[in-house]
Amino acid sequence: MFGFSVSHTTRAPRAMEKDGMHYHFTERSVMEKDIKDGKFLEFASVHGNLYGTSIEAVEAVADAGKRCILDIDVQGARSVRASSLEAIFIFICPPSMEELEKRLRARGTELEEQILKRLRNSEAEVEQGNSSGIFDHILYNDKLEECYENLKKLLGLDGNTVATQKSLSKTDNKIIINCGTPELEKASKSFNYDNWIEQDCFGCILTQGRAPGRTRGLDVYAIDSFSDGLNGIDSFSDGLNGIYQPS
Repeated sequence: MFGFSVSHTTRAPRAMEKDGMHYHFTERSVMEKDIKDGKFLEFASVHGNLYGTSIEAVEAVADAGKRCILDIDVQGARSVRASSLEAIFIFICPPSMEELEKRLRARGTELEEQILKRLRNSEAEVEQGNSSGIFDHILYNDKLEECYENLKKLLGLDGNTVATQKSLSKTDNKIIINCGTPELEKASKSFNYDNWIEQDCFGCILTQGRAPGRTRGLDVYAIDSFSDGLNGIDSFSDGLNGIYQPS
């Protein structure tokens, strides 16, 4: 029930990376134009390249009935925090800068100059992540399994914490429903966290609602009152799946 949005970047793909799967690899001029045209939810210049999340990438995950995860840096998190997107903000932090350097060198994907640049940037990001007030939670990725279990607790996926959120609001006779569900045990079996141990520090954002301006694929229903509240939600047609299903 979770899905990663596929980010855009102007950097060259690494070995085994596939366009459209790991990133949308694009030319800088093309991405700059799309940013200017308002097609990006967030973007940032990182390590000399542009990275960003398009609104369409978030919509694609929501259209599949999944809850969207944005794997972005502090700059991107700040942009999303300032947007209308409802989200949980989680900062995933290395146990130490020494351990981060060890992980970066072990994966063997960067030259020495790039490693040093990433370490300089990461030190600043760790400081911002811990003090900026952008993030709701901080996770220290020391032992992978423990970090993963702590993440599940934050999201109510461990079977003990109830993370259900339901809110109902009425605007111009239209209903907007935001729902979470505690029936998420199966999510832990399909959630892909194998590559976390290789990551730099980053902000992990899980969206709770639609992307700004998202309208396609949804039917809107008008009601006269709030009588029966949420009790009658199940009678709504499948047109509300994009909102009522965890997304």
